[in-house]
Parts: sequence; C-alpha cells; structure tokens
Amino acid sequence: MTANYDFKTIFRLHQTGKLQEALPLYLQFLERQPDHIDALVSLANLYLQMGNATESAHYFERALELKPRKLLALHNYAMCLKQLKLFDRALQYFDRALIVDPCYELAYKNKLALLTSLGKHSELKSVLQTAVKNLPESLNLRMQLASVLQQEKNYADALEEVDAVLQRRPNAEQAHNLRASILLGMGRETDAVLAYQAAIQINPNYTNAYGNLGIAYLSLCDYQRALDNFDRALTLEPNVAGVRNNRANALQNLHRFEEALLAYEDILDRNPRDSVAAANKGMLCLLTGRWKEGWSLYEARWQNAAMSIHAELFSYPLWNGSNSLEGKIIILHPEQGFGDTIQFSRYAALLAKQAEKVYLVVNDPLYSLMQHSITQWPEAAKIEVMTAGAQIPVFHYQLPLLSAPRVLKTELRSIPNSGPYLFVEPKSRAKWQEILGATKRPRIGLVWSGSEAHTNDKNRSIALDQLVSQFQQFLHPEIEFHALQKEIKVNDLALLARLSIQNHTTQITNFSDTAGLIACMDLVISVDTSVAHLAAAMGVETWIALSYVPDFRWLLERRDSPWYDSVKLFRQVAPRQWSTVLKDLALACNRRFDRPVLTSLGSAQLSNVAGVVGTARTHPPSEMNVANGLVQQGKWDDAEAIYRQEAARFGSSAKLHNNWGVALQKLRRYQEALDSFDIAIRLDPTYVSPHLNKAMCLLSLGDFAEGWHLYEWRWKNSQWDASRREFRQARWTGEQDIRGRRILIYTEQGLGDTLQFCRLLALLQNRGAEIVFEVQAPLFKLLQCLPVTVFMTGEAPQNFDFQCPLMSLPHALQLRVETIPQAIPYLRIDQTTVDEWRKKIESAFPVQANRIRRKIGLVWAGSVHHLNDAQRSIPFAIFSKLFQYDADFVILQKEIRRSDRMNLELLRNFGKRIAIVDADLNDFADTAGALSQLDCLISVDTSVAHLAGALGIPVSLLLPYEADFRWMIEREDSPWYPSMRLYRQIQVGDWNQVIEKVRSDLQSLDAPISQKNA
Repeated sequence: MTANYDFKTIFRLHQTGKLQEALPLYLQFLERQPDHIDALVSLANLYLQMGNATESAHYFERALELKPRKLLALHNYAMCLKQLKLFDRALQYFDRALIVDPCYELAYKNKLALLTSLGKHSELKSVLQTAVKNLPESLNLRMQLASVLQQEKNYADALEEVDAVLQRRPNAEQAHNLRASILLGMGRETDAVLAYQAAIQINPNYTNAYGNLGIAYLSLCDYQRALDNFDRALTLEPNVAGVRNNRANALQNLHRFEEALLAYEDILDRNPRDSVAAANKGMLCLLTGRWKEGWSLYEARWQNAAMSIHAELFSYPLWNGSNSLEGKIIILHPEQGFGDTIQFSRYAALLAKQAEKVYLVVNDPLYSLMQHSITQWPEAAKIEVMTAGAQIPVFHYQLPLLSAPRVLKTELRSIPNSGPYLFVEPKSRAKWQEILGATKRPRIGLVWSGSEAHTNDKNRSIALDQLVSQFQQFLHPEIEFHALQKEIKVNDLALLARLSIQNHTTQITNFSDTAGLIACMDLVISVDTSVAHLAAAMGVETWIALSYVPDFRWLLERRDSPWYDSVKLFRQVAPRQWSTVLKDLALACNRRFDRPVLTSLGSAQLSNVAGVVGTARTHPPSEMNVANGLVQQGKWDDAEAIYRQEAARFGSSAKLHNNWGVALQKLRRYQEALDSFDIAIRLDPTYVSPHLNKAMCLLSLGDFAEGWHLYEWRWKNSQWDASRREFRQARWTGEQDIRGRRILIYTEQGLGDTLQFCRLLALLQNRGAEIVFEVQAPLFKLLQCLPVTVFMTGEAPQNFDFQCPLMSLPHALQLRVETIPQAIPYLRIDQTTVDEWRKKIESAFPVQANRIRRKIGLVWAGSVHHLNDAQRSIPFAIFSKLFQYDADFVILQKEIRRSDRMNLELLRNFGKRIAIVDADLNDFADTAGALSQLDCLISVDTSVAHLAGALGIPVSLLLPYEADFRWMIEREDSPWYPSMRLYRQIQVGDWNQVIEKVRSDLQSLDAPISQKNA
C-alpha cells in the first residue's frame, strides 16, 4: 500500500534535488487534489528542471486556468515558453507577471535577457527605464540601463545612471569600469583613465579594466602606457577578447613595426580565422612596403563588414587575376571613401587593356568629374562610368577597387602612375575663374580637417587655430588662401569668419566643383583627405600633412609618393604634434614662392631676410666665434640664439647660415636646418660646406635623391679630396652603358663604408658590367667571396673602361631607401675559417653540464684616430654593466686600451666568461669567422657592426645622440641591415640609458638559445 504524502513533504524532497522521487509523489498527490495550485506549479517547475518543457507547460496552463494571477506560475511559464521557442508568448507572460507585480526584478532580468537574445535591442531601453522607475534601488538594472544608453551614445543619461549606482556602492568596480567607458565615448579621455584606475584600485586583478585602460591611453596617444596595460591584462587572462589586437595596435603606434607584425602573427597562429588581425596585419605590411603579403591579407576586410555600396555584387564571380578577360565585361566598384575611389580608379585603365568592357562604379559626388576625365583617357572607349544607384548591367566578373592591386600584383615599382588622370571640366574652371578673378598673389588651397565621422579623424585633422598660429608666425603674409573643404567643424566656424581665408563651402556641391577650384590654385596643402587625392590626381602640386602613423598608402619616411608625382609629404615626428609639420609647411611655402625667411624670426625681422639673396655680408668675428665655440661645446640652443641675433643685427651671410644650419640640425630642427643651408647656398653657390651639410641632413632624413647628389660635393672638400684618384678613364656617372665593359670601383673612406656599400656591386653586375674592385688590405681576404675581381688598393690592372669611387655608386645608381639591396647575407665566410673559429670559441668556453649560454660579441670603442671617436665610443666603466648578464662574451675589438684590458681580466677573475681574441684577429676574415660562432653582437658604430650586419648576424648597435647619416633619424631599425636594432642616446653623452635598455632587453630575451657550436 502506497503512503499518502502531504504537499510540504513532497516539496521538501523537490527542494533537496530529489526530482525522480518527488515526481510520482506530485502526480499521486494531484490525483487526490487536482486543483491544488501550489502542487500544479511545483510539478510544472519540476518538469521544467528535468528538461520536459511540454509537460511543464501543461501543468502551468492548468494552474493559470485556476489562478490567472499566480505570479510564480506566470513568470515560470514564460521561462517554459522560452525553452519551447515560443518567444512572443514568453514575452507576453513576462509582461503579465509584471502587471501582477511591477517590482518583480527577476521578471525584468529574464525578459531583458530574452529581448537581447532575440536582437530586439530597440525595446531594451523602455523596459529598463520602467524597471528602474519601479525598482530604483536595483543597481544591476541601473547598470544595464547605463550600458544600453551608452550603446545609443546617450552618454549624459548613461553617466547619470552609473553615477547613481556609485553613490550607493562606491566600491563597485564594474560601475567604475562602465563609467570610464562612457567618459571615453564622450571624449573625456583623461577622466576615463582616472575611472579605470579607480576600478583597478578596487580590484587589482580586473582584467577588463586593464584592457579598457589601454584603449583610453591609445585615445590619448600615450602608447607606451597603453601597451603596459594590455600586457597586464594578458598576464591576468591570456585569452581575453580583443586585447592582443589592441596590443599590436599600440606597438604600431610606437613605430615598433616589426614587433607589431609579430604580434599579429601570434594572434593568427592562435586563431587563423581572426579576420581583424589579418586585415590589420595586411595594412601594416602595406605601410612597411611588404605589398605582396599585405594586399593578400587585406582581403580579410570583407569578413568584417560588407564595405561595398553594391553588396549584391558579391553573389557574382570575383575576378582573381588568373582568368582571361578577353571578350569579358568586368565591373569595378567602390568600397570605402572618396579618396580610395580617386586613388584606385586608375586601375580601370589597366583592366580596359585586358577586358572587352569595364564598368566603373563611383559615388554620385564623383560621377560628373570621373565621367569627364575618362573621356580623356586612351582607354575611354572601353570604360563606362556608372553612379552608385544605377541599374547594374550584364557582366562576367566583379572586382572591388581596393582588391585591384592584389589581383594585378602591384608592387612598388609597378604602380600604375602615368601622370595626371583626373581633369577639370571646362565649365567648372570657367566658373571659378569668374568667381575668383585675377590676383597677383600666390593662391593656396587649404584643407585642415576632414569629416568627424572618419574613424581616424582625431589623428589626421588639425585645429584651425593651431594652423593659423603657426602660419602667422612663420609664413610670408602675401598669399591668398582658399578653403577647399566641404565640411567646416563647428569649433572652426567662428575663427574662419574672422580670417582672410576664403570659404567656398556653399559653392561646392560635388567633386567637379572642387576640381575647378583646385585648378585655380598654385598649391594645395591638405591633411589626408579625398581633396588631397583629387589635387594629386589632377597633377596639381600637393603637400600632404600626415599623422605619426599614416594610412598605409603613404608608406613610411618617404617625402614623396609613388602614387602621385606632384605630392610632397610632411610627417609628424610625434603623435598629434602638428607644430613642426605646420612650421615646415610654412617655411616650404616661403621657399616655393621665393620668399626666403628664417625660422624663429618675428615678423618685424622678415624684411632683413628677404633682401639677402645674392648679397654676401660679413659679420663681426667675435660673436660668430663665440657661437661656433658653443656648437663645439654642445651648447646648441645658445649658439642658435646668437646666430639668430647676428642675422637680425647685421643681415645674412653664407657662413652664418651654414653654421646656423649646423646648430639647427644638432637641435633636430631639420627643416629649419635645410632652409638655412639653402640660403647659404644661394648667397654663395661655390661654398662647399652648406652643400655637404645639406647632403648629410637629407640622407639622415631618407631623401636619397637629392642627398646623394649633393654628397658629390665632398670632392671639393679637403677632407675627402685626398682620397681622389686620377685616372685617364672616364668616371662612370650612371649615364653610360656599361654592358660588357670593365669598370674599376675603388674605396675611398673607412672599412665600414666598404663593407656597407660593396653590396651595390651586384647592381652593376645586373647592368652587365665586369667589375674590378680595389679594397683596403684588412678586407682583401674577406671580400674574395664577392663575385668580382678583387685587388688591394693601387694594385688593379689599368685595362678598364670606366672608374667610380665606391661612395659615388649610390648617386650613379639613383639609390633610394626602398631600393637598397636586401640580399642578406651578401658576404660569406670560407668553411676552413669557420671551423678554425669554432675550435677557438669552444676552447675558450668549457662546456658546463645542463647550461647553454648565449655567445655575445662586444665592441665598445673604435679607433682613437676616428674623427668622431669621442662621441661614438663608450667608457668601459659604463659598458661593463652588460657583463651582469650571464653569457659567454667574445671581445672583438682589435684595439683595447690598457685600462680596459686590465678591467676585463679582473672580470674574468670574478668568474665572468670572457674571451679576448684580439691577438687572433689578423684581418676581417678572422673577425667574420669569430662572428659566425656568435648569437649576436653588441657594438658601437664601427666596421665590426657593418660586418655582422652584412653577414646577417643580429646586431645591437649603440649610437650617440648625433649618429652618422647612414643610420637615419629616430629609427630603431636599419634599411641597410635587417638584423640590426639601433639603440640611440636620448640625451647628448648619456650612455647609461642606452646600456640600461640593452641590458633590460637581454634579460627579457625568451627566444631559444642558439646552439651553433653543438
């Protein structure tokens, strides 16, 4: 006989989790009392817990028939309906529950969760507002409301809600985190940082707060702090979403491009389907000139969002470049901004050479201009321009505009650039000529800001007041300015109204209007916007102001653009710091319009400068000598002030401006230095020093075209003239055909120069020349590895056709930064030498059990006879801090001072593993052999560093504040040696900071130790 349990007993079984025991008892109980409401609801809940939503619904419905306002039944029936995927009915029953009890918080939370899962985000706010009104003490609901308001960008109300939470719970770290994100959305980055820090102070292990704080620092351009916080977040939670991409972004903004690439690779190794990382890596590859990989990776952008205005085209075949277009029709469609369409529309001409017909789709504002321009193209008959809203005709293939470079395999040297390709319509030109009238002043078109909707607008746009301030200080006033931009920011409108800049916003309706206005300008100065692309595509002289990390199309360090012949680039030297760029633009305008003016002079002094060209003046020697002495002492600011005063008091002279330029260059005010050298050259065109000084400055800046040209002036300087050799054969200048001819290349300067520039002989061989190479004796054995005939200096037979000094080859070959030969290593070591040095190094460092150390070569000083030795060499007392690292050290210096040798022996006595091999270094072949056994080299700027770089061995190169021109400006890498990292003095003479950085990097090394000698 079965016992009859009462409801409370059965319910207790249920509550203790004994569902299988409770189930038959509920059923028996309901046979006796079929209308027991609580039993019906409890049985329905039990079935719901067991996953039987159908039976659950049956008993909820019976209960609600008996008691329609039973709160628990209404709410849990809604949850049951949700499981049955009857979502609309579920929402209705949540609402019925809330009618019964408007303060039922659980019903609000579950209804909100269902709305969110259904994507009904538009309904969330009203539900939350009602919930917060009825439950003002519910901090969780207030947080949800604040989050929804934030997503709607209703930041003020969102902030009010989250502040209400923090009034009740000051230590709610999630509320601080949300508050910070709201402040960040409001553009209050500094306040956001403080709020994130408050969250972290409450919870030091709050991963999301560290990641978000990193984003706030990104917004503030404080990229190192951003990186530090991303690293902290990843330490706490290695797989936290999005942080690795943000970390790579921070590295990129720090100009640590190689590390950023490695960071993106790490993300893709972890998740090959991470399209954000793939697209970001693609753009970074494009920025750094790795186009083949970059264009391919950039295709990942399509996995993030459909950017084309014709998304329906993607259901049609994408042309991949391999199928023939003969007899085929292809449609080329835009995907991003107007500037992209302007830049890449040139590919329509390339496709027209292969296809039967090309349809080029453009946005409406570009249609008229593009249609007119293409009528001027040779391929016009095969290209038809369409507007974005036009009906799509029949075609065989489609191709997004920015995918064209990939499928057409565009590399730096194969960019389709045949000059101007957009042309102003005659009616538009005539319109603007009538509006503007005649003028005797130069006309400059200005674009200082772009659309605020642009994701990078904070970094690319310039505040009008900042532009005006810099131009008023440095620019000659007789220029007529015209605003070319269609949108003027609210903050700029009032100032613009007070200026003489002519505002044409109401007269510009499309790009045809803008083109007509540009055609009336002598020069266009623009930030990175579509107007800059338009002016450049028209062939109008265009100067573009670029942010610290520019868009990928502008590459790095170049002052020109391979996409547009008429473009000159002015780059930030630090994030969001436009002052130097604007000053450089102003001074360049002065030169461009033949208005010579010196930097740092007030307007009252400009007249003194304007009349100096062609009039060489002398200066009282005493003050000039004082200034020259200050330069030698490193007191460059003081020297620059005296030169400036001398110019103001006595006018200008070539010597003054040459010396002034030297001081300015040392102060890293490079554009001003170039301006000063230019004035010196104008005043005395035969004066050698400013030509050479300008050459060194330009080469440091990466301007190889003019830099190497001016470097030929060295032959008129006594320091180099002694190296000149006289031959009866003509000197090769790069213009003569040398195919099948014999050419003598001879060295003229240091051993490092020979090691660095001997790579250029391969370029001569590519021209079909037979090369005879004369080298210094210490290099003779080593350089036998080159595929040329090598002699010691002065010993080559005289039966050659042309001759050329080695350091003149860059000019003759028209070398550019991007064309530096990258075949590394280009020097080889014979196996016998390698084997000999393996034995020597092995004998110097006895093997210890279970211990493999890095083998590191060291050079801290060069020859005392070198002109710059005092600056480039490091005192051993400072350099010796590197011996704190546990490694096998090999001293590769040939000249070791007696005191340094004694200190080395002392360190060995204390157990440091140090091999001093100078006695075995008979020539550079031996040095190369020693290097072949090492993991890396740490060196000051000596020939040993060049040798290691030429062999492809990792090099940490330690540079003084005024580094040699070949190491360029501010780079951490070298375009000459991919395996080299540069460590630069930040302050003159301060080697401690450099050594500490190298030491820190050694300690953090986590790559596997080389086992070359195993």
